[in-house]
Amino acid sequence: MPTPHVILGNAARVRLKEGIDLLAHLVRLTLGPRAGAVAYARSEKQPELLTSSAVIARRIVEIRGRGANVGVMMLRHALWQMHERLGDGGATVAALAHALLEGGHRHLAAGANPMLLRRGMERGLRLAVAALREEARPLDNERHLAGLAHAATGDPELGAALGDIFQRLGPEGSVTIEEYAATYLKHIFLEGVSWKGDFVSPSFIAPGGPNEIRLRSPRLLVTDQRIEQPEQLIPVLEQVMRTGGGPLLILAEDVSGPALTLLLANRARGIIDAVAAKLDLLGRHRQGALEDIAIATNAFFFTRERGDLVETADASELGRARLAQVEAGKVTIVGGAGFPPAIEGRRRELRAQLAVATEEDERRNLIDRLSRLAGGIAVLKLGASSDTERAVRKELAERFIRFVPTALEEGVVPGGGAAYLACQAALAAPAGGTEEERLGILLVHDALAAPITWIARNAGQYPPVVLAEVRRRGAGHGYDALSEQVVNMWEANILDSARVTRLALETAVSIAAMALTTDAIVLKRRPIVATTP
Repeated sequence: MPTPHVILGNAARVRLKEGIDLLAHLVRLTLGPRAGAVAYARSEKQPELLTSSAVIARRIVEIRGRGANVGVMMLRHALWQMHERLGDGGATVAALAHALLEGGHRHLAAGANPMLLRRGMERGLRLAVAALREEARPLDNERHLAGLAHAATGDPELGAALGDIFQRLGPEGSVTIEEYAATYLKHIFLEGVSWKGDFVSPSFIAPGGPNEIRLRSPRLLVTDQRIEQPEQLIPVLEQVMRTGGGPLLILAEDVSGPALTLLLANRARGIIDAVAAKLDLLGRHRQGALEDIAIATNAFFFTRERGDLVETADASELGRARLAQVEAGKVTIVGGAGFPPAIEGRRRELRAQLAVATEEDERRNLIDRLSRLAGGIAVLKLGASSDTERAVRKELAERFIRFVPTALEEGVVPGGGAAYLACQAALAAPAGGTEEERLGILLVHDALAAPITWIARNAGQYPPVVLAEVRRRGAGHGYDALSEQVVNMWEANILDSARVTRLALETAVSIAAMALTTDAIVLKRRPIVATTP
């Protein structure tokens, strides 16, 4: 077995910094609305223009210098995690981490203890996070939504369209994107909410007839159980007939056997227009969706977990909607008769679960459920004259759509790095601890200026002049790169998600602290090239 190569002490820290610096420099170029793109060469294909920190990081699978490559991979993983969890904040992480490492290495060269520096950085982080939370305001009005769209995309036309969408639907609205080959931007609103699903049997569709069934003013039976026997359905069908008839949509895990035959026979004879469908979701995702549908339509949810029996259903336990449509691959409900306080209570529950969820799959599921409970769908139609430009606009739109729910959790703060700059006052005069711990706090203090510095630099400005003017104007002010003016960010409606802002700082401090306190790098003789973050 070949022996590994080991890099020790300060040499290891220097190699890590080289790698982090390289990737951070690439990513910082995309910070701010006047930022550039990174061109990625693809052999004989047209170069890919990248504006997303996560995508830039993902395109780098290995660099020369294997010690430095470890630093690249360390930052690469963090940027991709930010993208997966929040859809934004990677460029800010890179700017902050680079600034922390630059200052940290200067102190190490002067003989500082890396562990004490780390302790001070962690103290500084706690102070900065507390200050950020003081700055945050709830995301509770339409102007804040428009401000987030403008800040996140840097594209006034796209930002205006996304702002209008979320003003209409609320921050939890559902948005799908359609791509067009020519330069084009339009958005439309559709009624209803859809889930992946289908008929329990294709026999509900008449040969040669339409591929979907529309039920007007239907009642809904919602259950997570399998229905196989006629005895399970006959009481429900009789209840519907006795209370005015009308169509019935049954949402269940499955309807089969004699029970399915009963439904098809009654429908064919025109006795009762009952249709059975199932959601194409797995496990707890299907369970959660059925519970949400029950609340949205004011139906009782018959669940096997409680031992509920479908055959005991009363007419008052059936949900109602203005319209239901079932087609191959989709179940849509329009105008559910859910009780608004119950729907809002459900949304509060889901937001609370989202606040503590760590698994990306679970977070996406919760965000998806919140958007459906909002009750509307928007379609964003966008195009561009080239594949590259279209891909950039689509990526910006998708980033913002994923980013909006994060602002619900902790509110919004002044954008463009202004929130970080305002936090410096809380760290300016550290007390207690050792001298090296105080140096660690000041490292965080100084790094907080990095995002606004790079936004100004990418806009072609001289950062010290911009910083001096922002500080002179006071907290809440920042640099608007589009107007090239120092403005009150609240009044200009240039805002960032407080959660993204906080997590970007926490991630950057974690990376820098790890890199500053690493004493050895162990390299395999035949490294495996990274293809996933």
